[in-house]
Amino acid sequence: MKIVDVKTYSVSYPVKQPFSNAMRTTRERAFGIVEITTDNGITGWGEGASLPAKRAIDTQVIGKDPFHYELIWEGLHKQGTDTAGISAIDIALWDIMGKALKQPIYQLLGGAFRDRATAYATGLFRRDVPDHTAALVAEARSYADAGFKAMKMKVGFGPDYDIKNVAAVRRAIGDDILFAVDANCGYDRGSAIAVGQRMAASNLLWFEEPIAADDIEGYVEIRRALKMRISGAEQLRGRWAFRRMIQEGALDIIQPDVCVCGGITEYRKIFAMASANHVRVIPHMFGTAIRLAATMQLLAVLPDSPRALEPFPTLLEYDMSENALRTELAKEPIRHKDGVVAVPQGPGLGIEINREVLQRYAL
Repeated sequence: MKIVDVKTYSVSYPVKQPFSNAMRTTRERAFGIVEITTDNGITGWGEGASLPAKRAIDTQVIGKDPFHYELIWEGLHKQGTDTAGISAIDIALWDIMGKALKQPIYQLLGGAFRDRATAYATGLFRRDVPDHTAALVAEARSYADAGFKAMKMKVGFGPDYDIKNVAAVRRAIGDDILFAVDANCGYDRGSAIAVGQRMAASNLLWFEEPIAADDIEGYVEIRRALKMRISGAEQLRGRWAFRRMIQEGALDIIQPDVCVCGGITEYRKIFAMASANHVRVIPHMFGTAIRLAATMQLLAVLPDSPRALEPFPTLLEYDMSENALRTELAKEPIRHKDGVVAVPQGPGLGIEINREVLQRYAL
């Protein structure tokens, strides 16, 4: 089997109601999608935070056996392809391999520890509304009413906003629901510690990306200062970027994104490194149906950590923000039921792409 064609798509979904994290306001959801076709007619789909250049595809992908995914990965990396672009190619290769063997990707990765995952609702962004607190409380209650047992809120907007609204949401959802916050790198070290100490009273599951993604020393300082779990690393590319973050004990939880870190092939290496250093892995997911499907395949093969009777939950990030490329791109969308999501059981990624939706949002 040989690869005969690679198509790349830049897709964008215009958001009807813009929303903000600490660093930017989202008015559109933009992604890179790759379609790889083989000489026996099998098609694989991948997603990346960037797309590989045509020259890299022509020299490192076309004509290759998709089962030689390690050779293709190293060839692209050696040529200087952005790791996020390699992610798109790599995910598509795993999709092809699963379809060729008529197995979901998790079977190729060694078998599933679980066939469903508890999801945490990611939402609670800042919006242009008269009363931020009332809007956040109403949204959080809607997630609880939908059956979610965990959720995550965006912070990083300053002490007044963060402390007040985190406390209000915690009161609204009660003590039994897991509750995390994400600053999207919106603070410096001192501010993150000062705000974190006040927010800790709201019994937080973790404090995500309080500072710049690559500030290893800063994360070590914050982790020592705050009595809560610190998480991050969704922006890191490749095992080398994760190495010091893990070995220096900078984070309690690392959150690699399969469409940024280098795809499924690289994800396995990052997870092995984290496991060897007793660092927890919970994947980041904020993309299309392809990213969601790939993340589900990876979640299936992540063992419980620690290996205890009551382990820390292996959670799926379930994006609740507006994005038709997540909710409509797959012919059978991956949905939650009472805050739980089943792992797709079809071959490869386990989803079938709706080409009409793809073309509708392709640039």
